[in-house]
Amino acid sequence: MSTTEALLIVFDTNAVNLLPPSGPRADIIRKLRQSGHHKVGVPWMVMEEMVAHQTKHYPAKYRAAVNTLAKLRDVLPWNLESSLEPLDLQRFAGHWRDVYGEIFEVIDTSGDAARMALAREAMGLPPAKQSNDRSEGARDVAVWFSILEYLKKHPDEEICFVTANTKDFGDGAAYPYPMNEDLRGLEDRLTRLTSFDDVVAKFTKEVSGQEAEAAAEELLRSLAVRARVASTAVEVLSSPTGFVGLDAAEASVQWRQWLASPETELLRIADVTGHEIEGNVWYTANTRWLLYGAAIDGDHDRKTRYVSCVWEMKVLFSANGEEERPTLLTPSEPTLPDTADTRCMKVLTELKARTARLTQRALNSRLPRSPAEGLIVQSLADIPTLDIAGLLPDVSIPDTLSAGALSHIVSSMPTLDIASSLNHDVFKNLTTGVDLSSLLPQRDFSHHIDLFAQTSINEIAAQALQQGLEAAANDETQPPNDDGEEDSHSPDDDSPPDETRP
Repeated sequence: MSTTEALLIVFDTNAVNLLPPSGPRADIIRKLRQSGHHKVGVPWMVMEEMVAHQTKHYPAKYRAAVNTLAKLRDVLPWNLESSLEPLDLQRFAGHWRDVYGEIFEVIDTSGDAARMALAREAMGLPPAKQSNDRSEGARDVAVWFSILEYLKKHPDEEICFVTANTKDFGDGAAYPYPMNEDLRGLEDRLTRLTSFDDVVAKFTKEVSGQEAEAAAEELLRSLAVRARVASTAVEVLSSPTGFVGLDAAEASVQWRQWLASPETELLRIADVTGHEIEGNVWYTANTRWLLYGAAIDGDHDRKTRYVSCVWEMKVLFSANGEEERPTLLTPSEPTLPDTADTRCMKVLTELKARTARLTQRALNSRLPRSPAEGLIVQSLADIPTLDIAGLLPDVSIPDTLSAGALSHIVSSMPTLDIASSLNHDVFKNLTTGVDLSSLLPQRDFSHHIDLFAQTSINEIAAQALQQGLEAAANDETQPPNDDGEEDSHSPDDDSPPDETRP
């Protein structure tokens, strides 16, 4: 092959049919794409065939479910309340287009290519064919013309076409008429492989399991990866129905979303695979993370509390350094931490201590100190599970706020109920005879004063807290302070057969 700028690996349907999105073959494709050395794609026609093979049984299974419900209604002496949502083939197909669109680049099939494919099929010319008294193979021709159009539009790129269909597409050494005419002038930019295994052998080198696990362990415990997991948790973990977690008393609670980026620590790593691509090693691994931070409750009161949960996901990452951001694949729903797992609870204790230290630093020197912001910060710091009572600075209220505005601010703070949760002497003295929970209901007071415009109290609090914690987290990565405080560290660790195009 000639020396060009980029190589595009194009798969035919028979090479990736019914590809499991979370399986090892899909991971290798992601590694090839993420490496930056190769592109990996499918023609539009192949994408539609892959979607069709996933969706074609859906209508029949839906009808079977409807018939089963009808039979059940016939024998029940009461009205059956169960029902099925309407059959939605477009939604089902759209799901699989999105899933495979994350894995592959889609090579466009133009209208001209589609028309030429139908015309060539009518004539029964390769890669179409005559079968008895009829012609077939328009989809094969559409795939072929999509490849040719791409080569013509991208003169600096080459294509490696992966297909087991050598009967219709030829073996790559010679092409039948009129395919040889189609390819004239492009021959040196098109190569062929016949299987997915050929791709793995040609473009990757597998890294040994022990070596991969050692490298993965070090990379996944790095600050960069932990920060990536934390930011992704804020982005994707939001549900109107809520998730499960543990509160400070290790009781199960519902929470709806993170108020700020949680602290994270790796609990477990398994199923590590590594592949070297053009000198760079890419890994995938199944991971389990412990998360701890401020979250909004799943109940109607929308109270803020500190919760912990376990989050499992597959991770794609590289040993190339911090410039390569890890890709988080197929994250699952958060689950409860195992309170019987000694190591898990030890890590949780360390995360709580880390959060307390970061919050203390943020309160001491980083957060904005306007009167209203000071009150918000103080309320967040007073969430009982942080265990830093007695250490927080007092918030002075200057005369810049009127008594009415201050009253609105105080009445709008979330319910804290710290008197029953903290055992520190200073808070016992502070809260004696005072029912704070009755004084601090949750209310949107943005319409009372211009200070907050139309922003909710939780949004303002999240922004203020995030700024302070990010700054404090940066301090965590610096050498020990003059007072001898050390940075926290992690504890020691204890596909279906291919279906050919019909």
